[in-house]
Amino acid sequence: MAEETLGLSRADRGIIGIGFPLAGGVVGWLLPVAARWLLGLPWVPFAGPLRLVEHLDGGWGRVALAAGGALLGAAAGFVALHESLRVTVGDEGLTVVSGESRRSVPRRDVDAVFVDGRLLVVLDRESRQVVRDRLENAGSPRVERAFRERGYPWVPRDPYDGLFRRWVPDLPDLPASVNALLAARAKALESKSAADAAELHDEVQKLGYTVRDVGVAQHWRPLVRP
Repeated sequence: MAEETLGLSRADRGIIGIGFPLAGGVVGWLLPVAARWLLGLPWVPFAGPLRLVEHLDGGWGRVALAAGGALLGAAAGFVALHESLRVTVGDEGLTVVSGESRRSVPRRDVDAVFVDGRLLVVLDRESRQVVRDRLENAGSPRVERAFRERGYPWVPRDPYDGLFRRWVPDLPDLPASVNALLAARAKALESKSAADAAELHDEVQKLGYTVRDVGVAQHWRPLVRP
């Protein structure tokens, strides 16, 4: 069966590719109006830059603001498209691409596939989370169908859900090395460093445990080997 790529739909990509520059252009065009309104208030911070924007009202100045807004919108749209998760489902395995990151998961290593909220989760045969990433339209029937039609073990929920426990610092049930990694990951989550959090997630799994986030809390469980 032919491969199928999941993620942003063609319509979504069109909306981002066209809508972001258009919205940026409109914002740029209206900036002088907003600046004039703000300068009319009794007090406003950054009055100097606002007066500069106000002076650009009319003629080429306003065109330049609109063009600059459109360029910024286009740049934001490019980043959004580039960073969005794309999962190609084939008979022999999965290809997962996000930004500059690209990884492959052979079909023989996949033990379970399911959706957790807006996240696509793929477990290997030792219950490691080899994929746990936000996928646009994750709840769409198309996602489940793409995996089922190619014989992947789709399940309605995490088969190991009951094993997860909330992590707290210095938990006696965990080795000191795992506690240290989870403490570092908690700081990465607090600072919104997704790359560091993902890297520490992988390090935790190397030590025989896995972790998932429930709101701002980390929940852990041991890996389950056959």
